[in-house]
Amino acid sequence: MAYYPDLTPFVYGGAEPDPAILNIGWLCSDHAIATAVPDAAFVAALAKIAADPINLYRGSHLCDFCPHPPTILSPGGIPMLDSPRETRGNGEIRVEGQGGLTYVAPALIHHYVVAHHYAPPQAFIDALMAAR
Repeated sequence: MAYYPDLTPFVYGGAEPDPAILNIGWLCSDHAIATAVPDAAFVAALAKIAADPINLYRGSHLCDFCPHPPTILSPGGIPMLDSPRETRGNGEIRVEGQGGLTYVAPALIHHYVVAHHYAPPQAFIDALMAAR
C-alpha cells in the first residue's frame, strides 16, 4: 500500500488533490508512526465503520508492520499467502469532520490502531466520535 502522511490531501487511486479531503492512516513500516494505547470507545467506533469499507479494490493490502505470512497451496495448487483476515484490507473509510473536512483512511486502520497502537490525529478521532 502507498504511504501518505496524515492530514495531507487525499490522492490514492488517482484522485485529484483536494485540501478538504485528507489522508489518515496510509502507513508503511519505512515511516515512524505516532503510538498510544487506544481508547475502547474509539476502537469500537472504528471497528463499526471499518466493517463496511467503500471504494473496494481487487486483491488486498497486507499490514506492513506484521510478519510476512506463510504461503500455502490453494485447492487448485496455486500458491497463496495465508494471512489472518484482520491483517489485510482492500477498501477505505471516510469520516466527515468539522469545517467541511473529510478524512479518508484504509480499512486496515482498525488493525493498525488495535495491533500496533497507531495514534491517528486527534481531529480524526474527534470526527469519528462525533459521527457515532
